[in-house]
Amino acid sequence: KYKVSRTPVRDAFKALAAEGLLEVVTHVGTFVSYIDIREISDILFMREVIEQAVLKILADNYTQAQVLKIRLALNEQQKLIKQMASFSSDEQKEAGTKFLLLDNQFHELLFSLAGKKKIWEMLVQSNPQYERFRTFINMSGKNDLKRLYEDHVTIAECIANNDLERLQDKISHHIYDGFNASALEVRKHPEFFRA
Repeated sequence: KYKVSRTPVRDAFKALAAEGLLEVVTHVGTFVSYIDIREISDILFMREVIEQAVLKILADNYTQAQVLKIRLALNEQQKLIKQMASFSSDEQKEAGTKFLLLDNQFHELLFSLAGKKKIWEMLVQSNPQYERFRTFINMSGKNDLKRLYEDHVTIAECIANNDLERLQDKISHHIYDGFNASALEVRKHPEFFRA
């Protein structure tokens, strides 16, 4: 159909299998892998520990120039949230996908401002299962994007005020609340998940 030879398709399948997105069963076929809940849990644990450490570095060295960059990122998120109120259901899902990109950009910005962008890149490379999970939750319409935005505002305030105790608590909730709240959706669609 696409006039592509087998070699690039095979290479693409190998790359997707290496990321855990495809399962290759010899002499049987190639299948889309299940979303692995245990792997997501491990990724969230790793991200919580690393993000708390990185944001402590940022809070200890916060500058006014950094304040402006964070405010600009938050303004983009707020603008999208306000626009979504008038969107149809399909438009909201599409906007939800855009918000998830803004969410990733916000966290990448925080890591960059702390001088730890390479660590963010390593985290992103290790989490294709988590991104699949977030996409699934977004497509099911269960993402609480307003809460994510409000969490980002609180995180920014904690960094600006060097309120490390509140920052650690907020990071933990920010990372785990959406995962925990999605348990019902996971139970409704067991065909997509491996426990």
